[in-house]
Amino acid sequence: MKCSKIMVVMSAMALSVTAMGAGFGLYEASARGVGMGNGLVGSTGDATANYHNPANLTEVSDPTLTVGMALINPFCDVKVNGKTQPKMNAGWFPPPHVYAALPLGENFAFGFGTYCEYGLGTKYDNDWSLKADTTETTIQQFTFNPNIAYKITDDWSIAFGARMSYITFENYKSPDLLAEYGMPGLVYGRTHLKGDDFNCGYMLATSYKVTDKLSLGLVYRSRINHRLEGDFKMNGATPMGPVGGKGDANAKLILPASVTLGANYEFTESLRGGVSLTWTEWSTINHIDFNLPTISTPAGSKNPSYAQKLNWHDAWRLGFGFEYDFTKNFCGRIGYSYDWDPSGEAHGTTMLPPGDRHLVGFGAGYRFCDDWRIDLGYNFILMESETRMIEGARFQCDNSYSHIVSASITYTF
Repeated sequence: MKCSKIMVVMSAMALSVTAMGAGFGLYEASARGVGMGNGLVGSTGDATANYHNPANLTEVSDPTLTVGMALINPFCDVKVNGKTQPKMNAGWFPPPHVYAALPLGENFAFGFGTYCEYGLGTKYDNDWSLKADTTETTIQQFTFNPNIAYKITDDWSIAFGARMSYITFENYKSPDLLAEYGMPGLVYGRTHLKGDDFNCGYMLATSYKVTDKLSLGLVYRSRINHRLEGDFKMNGATPMGPVGGKGDANAKLILPASVTLGANYEFTESLRGGVSLTWTEWSTINHIDFNLPTISTPAGSKNPSYAQKLNWHDAWRLGFGFEYDFTKNFCGRIGYSYDWDPSGEAHGTTMLPPGDRHLVGFGAGYRFCDDWRIDLGYNFILMESETRMIEGARFQCDNSYSHIVSASITYTF
């Protein structure tokens, strides 16, 4: 007996109000993926194929809707020139995900997904030693992703999707007015920079069933060229007089292209496994130059410097996981991922603590009321300790951890 379809609408409304993203490269786009190290590229089997591999939408035999969210809590211990600072703790961030899959005859399928691919959240004490670099930074990004998939043969499918990206950026810092404006005495001001943009990219995907048990998948995501536009405010006081101003600001940000290769294998009727390898073109994040309004100072009008050098390099991410059916309706999952840090040693930023990441995941799925399934996933993230030179100071991150809790609910019509 089917449960009421009204529950689908109510679930979507309840979860959509918490839309927000965090972390810069986000991969927590489904609870099932969180538990399996995102090892769902070769074969997915549900509406989350919109994210993992849209070509797998041809596996879905009935209209399906999945709604969910993740809760992410990043924090770490910080030292500057060997001196312990207040802990970086950005709080909890809840990026959502919504997916729909609709079969169109024997060979075509349509899908739509809304999820967060990128984001960042860091928050330090307002009076910490590197407040001139940043005190609080937030990037929130949402992808709106329609996909069309086509089954060329019984074993081979392809897909094309549009990635409509909306991104916001907000940053607070307390620059040294002496260093930037030649004011007498070590005096710190306060700046607030905020902007947003909407632009589009695309994705291409394919999947191939090598045998009845082995499936391969390949996904390409294009660059997305954003031009953030917004507002800049600054205020400060010196012995010679106030420093401040506000006006329009803009900056160019290129979200990187990526390629993901994956494979899934059915060991037995109850045990399945998957692996994924992702290359991301993080070298597009070479530097971010902000065009800012003129600021008035006692010595005259000047343009504040807000160039962020990064010199990131391309990086890889490897993940794998297993799924085991304990009963007809209940399954357990386990996974692991290794995420290489793209940041360079020559130029660092406190907006994103550096370090390679280890992610250990667990999860479970339960089917009820014939047509409903709930999925839960958990990741513990351990980031390796790293040191960077920033503003002439030695910035060190230790004991960097994150907790990720994710939940999805799926309804098959």
